[in-house]
Amino acid sequence: MANDPPPMFSNTLALCLSCLGCVVGTGNIWRFPRIVANNAGDRGGLVFLIVWLMFLLLWSIPVILIEYSIGRYTRKGPVESFGILLGKGYRWIGGWVFVVNLGICCYYSVVLGWCQYYLIHVIAYPLPENVTESQKIFSDMSNSNYPVLTHFCSVFFVMLIIARSVKTFEKVNLFFVPTLLLIIFGTFIYAVTLPSASEGLKYLFRPQWSQLGHARLWVDAISQNAWDTGAGAGLFIVYSIYMPRKNGVVKFGTLIPMCNNIVSLVSAMTTMATVFHVKVHVDKVDPNKNLKEIVDILSSNGEANTGLTFVWVPTLYSTLTGGRALAVFFFLCLVFAGISSMVAQVELVIRTVEDFGAKRRYALPCTSLVVFLLGLPSAMNINVLVNQDFVWGFGLLLSGSSLIFLVFWYGTHLGQGNVCLNILAGANRFRKDLVNDYGIGDWTLPIVWAIIVTFVTPLEVFGMIGWWMYDQITTDDPPWWSYSSETLFAAASQWIFWALVLIALNVFCGHRFDGSSTTYHQFDLEEDDDVHSHSEVTLIRSGSSSSRLVHSMTEKTPLSDSVHGPSSVYGNDSTYL
Repeated sequence: MANDPPPMFSNTLALCLSCLGCVVGTGNIWRFPRIVANNAGDRGGLVFLIVWLMFLLLWSIPVILIEYSIGRYTRKGPVESFGILLGKGYRWIGGWVFVVNLGICCYYSVVLGWCQYYLIHVIAYPLPENVTESQKIFSDMSNSNYPVLTHFCSVFFVMLIIARSVKTFEKVNLFFVPTLLLIIFGTFIYAVTLPSASEGLKYLFRPQWSQLGHARLWVDAISQNAWDTGAGAGLFIVYSIYMPRKNGVVKFGTLIPMCNNIVSLVSAMTTMATVFHVKVHVDKVDPNKNLKEIVDILSSNGEANTGLTFVWVPTLYSTLTGGRALAVFFFLCLVFAGISSMVAQVELVIRTVEDFGAKRRYALPCTSLVVFLLGLPSAMNINVLVNQDFVWGFGLLLSGSSLIFLVFWYGTHLGQGNVCLNILAGANRFRKDLVNDYGIGDWTLPIVWAIIVTFVTPLEVFGMIGWWMYDQITTDDPPWWSYSSETLFAAASQWIFWALVLIALNVFCGHRFDGSSTTYHQFDLEEDDDVHSHSEVTLIRSGSSSSRLVHSMTEKTPLSDSVHGPSSVYGNDSTYL
């Protein structure tokens, strides 16, 4: 039974802007400046920035490359992708990517609701004239029932956009992502030219090397970079489903995270410049004598500093001629950028449900209801939001580890010779089958990526988690066993609960979705010079963790040009899938 081909992005620009819109938004403008401020110490934030940039190269980009490759190759969500590539017994590991994404989506909707509130507020009321007024606006909002209403609006708007399919959010991103970037960089140029703004930049780029000894800085750096770029959230697995083979995953997976991190850095510079301008130039605080007073201001904008951007951006625009109009446009674009990110998060949930046979017209409203209900505690209590942001922001490290495991286990047992070559077999086979031999006109994924994924990323995971656990246990403020916002027990209890749920579902419900003869259609939609075709792919699973891939071609197509790559991948024995 033939299926219609999946809708594809109409052109490379639309895909690029959609992928940027997927990650550029509140993570850059709201989350990154506050995480920098929380880890800058008394003297400066350069140490955090160095560690953060290091993890871009050694964590985020390698993980994102895995996501792009998996989605484009399998045309499935994370759970079924693990089933296809490793076997049905490993679906629960892919389910962890699903759970982390869902956890982030539920409180992200609340933050998106804050942006909607501020959009309405700057339209209806004058901008705050000073920081005290701005802090009161944020405090009144976060302690009211408005976040529940705006949380509902976030979910509702996203549901409407997804109902119109990929073409709708492609068109939205074509306008609002460039506009948001223009406003961000325009605001940045204005902020850094303000009197005393240079003091803020000096603080941001001044090192305090003792911060290297703080485990929380390293944990925040790697989780923030993952949050910034979307690494480990599975978002690019979903977006790459709609990518034809000619859209290079190596190009996209390398350049887009770099562009995204530039936006984050610009946002932090804008915030620091604004804060120091107000405190030094307006309030006449001497940064050489009273730097701590300014540093304290940076970390006193709501619980866990959640209100930093919402407090200072309106304050900055109030100093501009026509600033209110710019503030309206800024929050409008921020709302749409946040919606584009949330669209990808909700789409991942829907695609995963669809993979198990649910119809989209039922999956969409049910998913929306679940997101709304699970996000209600964060909307009603900002301390819950801080907890969820920490648990699932850090959880990105674990979901990224799931993807690393897939690469490692994919064909590892085919390795021969010494131990190192055998360990590299999975990563080498993955980059050959899913990237280098499958893509058209893409950059070559080098052996360096395989080495990083196989040897470096496991050290990052175990090192970060182990150090953080040790730091939590040996620090009594707060005690690690207390259930406060950012403790070991609060995070581990939620992770363990969901891991047990996933394993139970895999064990007790997996037989209902056995797919022992699951047929689905993949379409090679590129206009190749030699072949215009599609192939029907039948997966016949044997045992608990292996599968054979059988191609029944509907047209005479060279296997090397079919949707699942070159004939050398499958040969006579393809059970390593």
